[in-house]
Amino acid sequence: MSAQILKMMLGEIGSSIDIPDSSYETAYARYEDLGKWLSENPKSKSARFKPHVFAQGSFRLGTVIRPWKRNDYDLDLSCKLQQGITKENYTQEQLKKLIGADLEAYRIEHHIEEELESRHRCWRLIYQDQLNFHLDTVPCIPENALIRGVLQERMIKAGTVEFFAKQVAQLAVSITDDRKKSYRVISPEWNISNPEGYAKWFETRMKQAKRLFESMSVKAKVAKVDAIPVYQWRTPLQRCVQILKRHRDIMFEKDIEGHPISAIITTLAARSYQGEEAIEDAMQAILTKMGDLVNKQEPRVPNPVNPAEDFADKWPTDKGRELKLEKKFWQWLEQARTDFGTFSSSNDIQYLSEKVKNKFGADLNVDNLRKKIGLSSGIVIGGKGLADQTPKKAVDHQGGGRFG
Repeated sequence: MSAQILKMMLGEIGSSIDIPDSSYETAYARYEDLGKWLSENPKSKSARFKPHVFAQGSFRLGTVIRPWKRNDYDLDLSCKLQQGITKENYTQEQLKKLIGADLEAYRIEHHIEEELESRHRCWRLIYQDQLNFHLDTVPCIPENALIRGVLQERMIKAGTVEFFAKQVAQLAVSITDDRKKSYRVISPEWNISNPEGYAKWFETRMKQAKRLFESMSVKAKVAKVDAIPVYQWRTPLQRCVQILKRHRDIMFEKDIEGHPISAIITTLAARSYQGEEAIEDAMQAILTKMGDLVNKQEPRVPNPVNPAEDFADKWPTDKGRELKLEKKFWQWLEQARTDFGTFSSSNDIQYLSEKVKNKFGADLNVDNLRKKIGLSSGIVIGGKGLADQTPKKAVDHQGGGRFG
């Protein structure tokens, strides 16, 4: 019975922290309107450079969760000017100011009250309507052929098949960052990013669940699941990432600076996932494997679409050591294993609901849960689940395994 309960509890947690399709649709309508304005409005100074605006981060991956003790969302965007601007004829500062001027004109025309805010890598536009969110727009240009070739070779060396590595490398971009010494001068030294490529990689990890995707296509009456918006896939991997991020949020509620960043959780979860079709099996696989995928040497958590980039690069910095970032990652992983082990080893619905409230901030209806699994009262303790299956050895705080 406990396996059934675990599946139900994970499903209930996922549903409680997910956002409705309407929220995704509202956010997507916002950035599509911005993209259209930049491309077509006579006031747009960017129009002649063929702007392409696209979502990145959790909105693109379908792993957004309801804000914890906040009432706003972060929608991360890239604004890629696809032609006419290169690192040889523009500085990062010039590119950022160009996009900023257009965003300010857009803000005024759309009567957005909050002032446009300049951040290190992006411009922040704050909407306050039925869905309050920060629209963070990163100015960028396509990466040059030389860097794309380097990225392709890095991915191939790390184990990515050549065709996919080439496809993903073509999506790489150069982004602005006012902390770089070269920010105000013509220079080849721009930061490399590839949010579209990362999203493609994450999708390949989800698509390992082949039978699940075949079933999804049939239900949606489409030839390929790619025709369905990614946020509607709701795969076990997406659900697990959402649940793990909320567990992190609660655990580090009073230590936001010290929490494991979403890029690390998402990447390690995706690499651990092997196409499990049941959410409880996916969570078991992820919690069991993700610690072994942290390398002992730098890069500790490589970016899969740029393996030289380390998502854990702040761990060894002075600030990172002061905040004990690496130690806190391992503490979080160990706590997650313990907590999910508890969920899978008890049949006491009342007790489990209280744990869910404590660890995930989610209110579950105990009576409804009991009806779903045919229990009329509280309660049997026992059963085999994550607590029994997760290796009993302590988490290896030095990391281990390899990239692949």
